Amino acid sequence: MSSGVDGAVWEAKGVWPSGAQSWQTGEGYRRRSGVLPDFLALLIVAIGVAAYVENQPLVVWAALAPAVWLALQTPEKLVGLLLLTTPMFPVVRVLQDGLGAQQVSTRGLFFSLDDPITMALLFGTSVRQIRHTGLKMELFPPALLALAALYPLVIALNLTRLDVSQSMLSCLYYLKWLQYASLMVLIPAVARWNSTPKLLRTLRRCVVLALGASALLACYEFAEALRTGSYRSAGAFPRASGFFGTLDATRFGASEDPVNFGVLMMAGGAIALAYATQIRRSGWLVRAVAFVAALAGVLLSASRTPVLAACVAYSRLRRITLTQALATLMFVVLLVAILQPFFPSLWATTWVRFESILYEDMAIDGSAQSRLDIVWNAPVFEWDSYWLAGHGHSSYRFIAGEHLSRFTSGISRSLYNFPLTVWYDIGPFGFLLWCILYVQLRRRFARIAAQAAHPELRALAGGLQAGLLGLAVASMFGEFPYNWRVMGFFYTCCGVCLTCDQVERHWRRREAGIS
Repeated sequence: MSSGVDGAVWEAKGVWPSGAQSWQTGEGYRRRSGVLPDFLALLIVAIGVAAYVENQPLVVWAALAPAVWLALQTPEKLVGLLLLTTPMFPVVRVLQDGLGAQQVSTRGLFFSLDDPITMALLFGTSVRQIRHTGLKMELFPPALLALAALYPLVIALNLTRLDVSQSMLSCLYYLKWLQYASLMVLIPAVARWNSTPKLLRTLRRCVVLALGASALLACYEFAEALRTGSYRSAGAFPRASGFFGTLDATRFGASEDPVNFGVLMMAGGAIALAYATQIRRSGWLVRAVAFVAALAGVLLSASRTPVLAACVAYSRLRRITLTQALATLMFVVLLVAILQPFFPSLWATTWVRFESILYEDMAIDGSAQSRLDIVWNAPVFEWDSYWLAGHGHSSYRFIAGEHLSRFTSGISRSLYNFPLTVWYDIGPFGFLLWCILYVQLRRRFARIAAQAAHPELRALAGGLQAGLLGLAVASMFGEFPYNWRVMGFFYTCCGVCLTCDQVERHWRRREAGIS
C-alpha cells in the first residue's frame, strides 16, 4: 500500500498491514509490571512537592534517578508526567536576577519538576540511539534546529557589546527554551516501536485530567481573588502575578500570569475539542467535559488574548453557524444573570479588564492605544548596530525597558508582540526561521490529520493544527512562544503526534516493500 493512501479510506476498507495492525492494537508491546512504574511516577511527584514546600530548588534533582529508569523502561509515563506537571505544577525559584526580570512573568530563574524529566528523556534518547532500540532520531522540524543554533551565535556575538551578566541571562533563558523545544525531537527518539498506542492513550487521558484539574484550580482561585479583592488589581495591572489570590506572590505559584494560563487552556482546549468532535467512540462525553473545562479556564483568565485566540482556533476545528453563535451569546447572558445575585461584584470587576482595551487611563500599558504606541516605537524600527544581528534570547526583558521607558514611564518591559520581540532578540533571520517553523509544523499536522490511519492520531493532529493557529494569533499580543508552561505542554503533545506519525509511516513503507 502506498504511503499516500488516505487514512480514513484505509480504515474504512479494513485493510490493515500486519505491522500497522500491531501498532493499532498494541500487540507485541512487552508489558511490564504496572506497580513499579506507577510507584516511581508518584515518587517523582512527591519529590517535586517536597522541593516546593521546603523551598529547596536542588531537591527536585532527586527525581532524576527514577525518571531515568522510566525513560528507559516506560517513557510514556514521563510523557504523562510532563503533560500534568507543566500546566499545573508549582516551581521553585533559584534566584531573582539582578536585572529586574523578576518583575515580569518569569519572576527570575527557577527549577521545576520538568527539569529532571527532560534530562531523563535526553539520557534515554542517547542510550536508545547507541543501542538502536528506539526510533531513528528524526531531526524535525529543521527550522527548530536552525533556531537552536542561531540563538547561541547571537549571544556569543553580543558578549563584546553587552554587559556580561545580561549575556549570561540570555544564555540561561535560551537553555530553558531549548529544554522544552527539544521535546519534539526527544519524545520520538525515546519511544518504543510498539508502545505508541499506549502513548496516545496516555496523552488523551492526561490532557483530559490536566484541563479538568486546571479549570477547578482556576475556579477556586477566581473565587478567592474576588474575595480578597486581588481581581480588581489585576484589572489595573494586567501582568500582576497576584491575579489568583491564593498564590504566594513571592514564590511563583501554579497558574502564573492569567494571560499565559488562558493561552495554555486555549491550546489544550483545541486538542480536547478535536477529540470530542472527531472520535465517534465511547468516552466522547469525558472529552466534551474536558473541552468545557478548557473553555472555562480561558474565560476565567479574564484576558483578551486567549479569548480571541480561542475564537480563531476553535472555529478552525468546527465552523460556527449564526444560530450556534446566538445560542452561545444567550447562554453567556443567562449565566451572568444567574451568577449576579451570588457574586455582586463579578460583572463590575470583570468588565474592568475589558474596559482597559479602549480607555488608556484605566491601565498603564493595557489599552489598545498604548499597546500600539509600544509597537510603533519598537526598537526594531530604529536602525542601529543590533538591528541585523539582534541582542540575544529574551533580551527585551532588560534592554527594551531602557527604550520603552521614554514613553511608558518605565513600567512596560515587553513589546507585546512576538514577531517584534524575535526581531529584537535575533534579527530578521531569526524572525524568518520562526515563520518557517510555523509553516513546517502546520503542513505536517495537516498531512497527519488527512492521512493518518489511527483516529486518535488524526484528531490529535487536527487539534494541534488549530492550537498552532491560536498560538500564532496570541503571539501578536505577547511572547507566548517563549513561555515555558504554554510551549512545554504544546511541544509535548507535538512530540507524541510526531512519534506516532513516524511509526505509521514506517509500517506503510514496510508494507509497500520500501526499506
